[in-house]
Amino acid sequence: MTPADSTRQESAARVCVSFYELFKALHGLQRPSWMDVDLTMGQLRAVILVAETGGLSGRSLGERLGITPSAVTALVDRLVQRGYVRREEDSADRRISWARPTDQALDLFARVHTSHRKQLEGTLEVLTAEELEAVDRAVGVLRDAAVRRLEEADPASAASLRQPPAVGA
Repeated sequence: MTPADSTRQESAARVCVSFYELFKALHGLQRPSWMDVDLTMGQLRAVILVAETGGLSGRSLGERLGITPSAVTALVDRLVQRGYVRREEDSADRRISWARPTDQALDLFARVHTSHRKQLEGTLEVLTAEELEAVDRAVGVLRDAAVRRLEEADPASAASLRQPPAVGA
C-alpha cells in the first residue's frame, strides 16, 4: 500500500465516523419517527426499501435485505397483513411477485423523511454561509459518486437520480 492509499483510507474512515456521529447527534436531538412504529427493524427496512423504490420483486427485496426467498415470503406476508405492502403479479412473468407500497407505507416513508429533513435543516441553519456552501459542494460530490456507482450496478435506478430534486422537495 502506498502512502497515498493509506492517506485515502484514513480520510475515508474519518468521513465514515463523521457520518455516524452526525446521525447519532441528529437522533439525539429528537427521537427518530421510525421508533414509534410497531414493526421489527427488518420489517421497517423492507417497508422503506419498497416505498423508496416504488416496489421490488421478491428476489430483489431478498438480495437487498440479505435474506432467503422463504424469509422474503414470510416477511411480505406479515407486511401485507399489516397493510404496508400489497402483492402484485408481474404481467410479463407470472413466476415473479412484486411487493408494492400501500398508502400506509408511503405515509410512513414520508414521516421518516420529513423528520430527518427537519433535523438536518435545523442543523444546517447554524452554519455560516461559507460552511453551508462547503457542505453543499461536498454532499454534491458524494451524491454524484454514489450515482456513478449506481449507474454501473443498476442504470435504470440511476436514471431518476440524474436530475436533482427540487429544493423544496
